[in-house]
Amino acid sequence: MKNINKLKEIIVAACMVCLVSFTNSVFAQEATPPETEQQQPLAAFTDAELQQFIDANGRLMVVQEESEKLMLSILVEEKLDINKFNELAVAYQNHKFDEADATPEEKAAFNKIAQRLMELQPVVQKGVQEAIEKDGMSLDKYEKIMIAYQESPVIQARIRSMIAVADE
Repeated sequence: MKNINKLKEIIVAACMVCLVSFTNSVFAQEATPPETEQQQPLAAFTDAELQQFIDANGRLMVVQEESEKLMLSILVEEKLDINKFNELAVAYQNHKFDEADATPEEKAAFNKIAQRLMELQPVVQKGVQEAIEKDGMSLDKYEKIMIAYQESPVIQARIRSMIAVADE
């Protein structure tokens, strides 16, 4: 069970990296919005926009769960221990993969897993985009609300309040 929890932590991080990479690449391709749009006050979102954000997050959780299942199945198929995968992932990120304490077979399995995860990324990105845009929310608006949520206690309180009311 402990290994599954560790794997879930990695997968959640991987999903978030996918989401961030995806949204950053989309935004990098778009033209810079006018200055007035960039300076929108943090609390200037309508309840309808916040509800779209909440609904999109619910759908994103489903995408994340499906991605976790796929990633877990890849690890199982390639027969690489979760702890070894974590260790090799850290070594790879620190540019010390060649120095990692692993057999050639473990390194080969890690490389296969990494390749398969990269191939899975477009599918995950498409799922993320569809989850966000399903109710008409743009990726740009989603990112703005996410930033506001992270930075503004007012937005956090409004969203929590809306979720609480919906749960009643």
